[in-house]
Amino acid sequence: MVALDLSLAATGLAATHNHHGDAGLLARTVHTARTAHGATDMDHARVHAVLADLAAALKAMPHLVVIEWLPQFDGKGDASLRLSELHGVIKHYLWTRKFPYVDVKPTYVQMWATGKGRASKTEVRAAVTAAYGHLVHVGSADEADAVSLLTMGMAAYGQPLASTSSHQGRALGAVRWPDLVTEAGPVVPTVPGGAR
Repeated sequence: MVALDLSLAATGLAATHNHHGDAGLLARTVHTARTAHGATDMDHARVHAVLADLAAALKAMPHLVVIEWLPQFDGKGDASLRLSELHGVIKHYLWTRKFPYVDVKPTYVQMWATGKGRASKTEVRAAVTAAYGHLVHVGSADEADAVSLLTMGMAAYGQPLASTSSHQGRALGAVRWPDLVTEAGPVVPTVPGGAR
C-alpha cells in the first residue's frame, strides 16, 4: 500500500514496502521547488518530480494508493488550480497503470490521527508520531499525513498497526474503500458501515 499527501512544495509519501518490494514501513517527503515554467502555467518540473517518486514506489506493486483529497481553499491565487492539476495528473497516471486509489478527505485524516476533524498539522504530526513513531520515522507534517493515510488504509482491510478507537472507526466508515484484487484473490474492506 502507498499513501500520498500531495503538495506543490512537499509531498508526503508513506508505504508498506520499498521500491524493491521489501516489506517495511517508510515515510519520506518529495521536496519540489517552484521553477520557471515558461509559456505554460503548469509547473511541469514539480509535477514530474512527484511522478518520478511515485513511480519508484509503484515498483513494489501496491494493491491500493490512498490519497488525501483536496483541501478547501478560499479561492485566492492559483494554488487550488495548481494542486488540482497535480491531483489530476497523479490519478490519471495511476488509472492508466491500473493501480486502484481512494480519496480520503482531510477532515477524516485528521480525525483518524487526533480524534478531531479540524486538527492542525502540528497536532496530527504529534499524534501520528506518538502512535506509530516506534514503527516509522515521521520527519514532517506531510509525512505524518501520509502515515495517517497509510495506517487508515491498513486498518480498513483488517491490518491495523494499533488498536482502533471509536473516532478512528468513524473516520474509516466515512471513506468508500474499494474491493481489491490481489495475487491471493479478492480482498474486501473490513470496515463495518463504510460509505459504499
